[in-house]
Amino acid sequence: MDLHNIRETYNFDSLDIDKLKDGPMAQFQYWFEQYKQLCIKDYNAMAISTVHKDIPESRIVLLKEIRDNGYVFYSNYSSAKANALESNPNISALFFWREQERQVRISGIVVKTDVQESKSYFETRPYLSKIGAAASDQSQPITSRQELEEKFDSFTKKYPEGTEVPMPENWGGYLIIPNRYEFWQGREGRLHDRLVFCLEDGHWNIKRIQP
Repeated sequence: MDLHNIRETYNFDSLDIDKLKDGPMAQFQYWFEQYKQLCIKDYNAMAISTVHKDIPESRIVLLKEIRDNGYVFYSNYSSAKANALESNPNISALFFWREQERQVRISGIVVKTDVQESKSYFETRPYLSKIGAAASDQSQPITSRQELEEKFDSFTKKYPEGTEVPMPENWGGYLIIPNRYEFWQGREGRLHDRLVFCLEDGHWNIKRIQP
């Protein structure tokens, strides 16, 4: 399959240091709110990358909270990503906002959120999402789709709709605490804007890097 002739022109916007908000978290939130206004499905999707036994892996998860000190997503604590983060808490998150020709890369470390915070979020989830979290041993093999659906059905019988579905003990949130950001704005002629923030001695230093 020859993809050589796929071409795009990038001219949505530019990104200059004097246009930035006050710090990388403010800049991220500004761009995020702009993208949110487009009402695109899963506008809060991000690709997160982990390393386990020297093998890098990426997957899409949903950003569920923006805090003053980082970004929260939720997972099964026995999943492949959780096992990777247990042995190596370094993480990279990538947001790709195609319609605005933007990317944001965030590197940092993760810590688990407080159990009560996780429970508070779990209680807001739709009923079937709660059942799915309770029924699935995420990342573990299963013999068939039928067996998975039978597990799901057994949990709906155990916890009928309208009753409380308890949060699994091995489920909860992760907080990404950033130490590096890269803001990428597509530009014509592939002369893209790339501005990098690095946390050094408690301060964010900024530099422009070549595309």
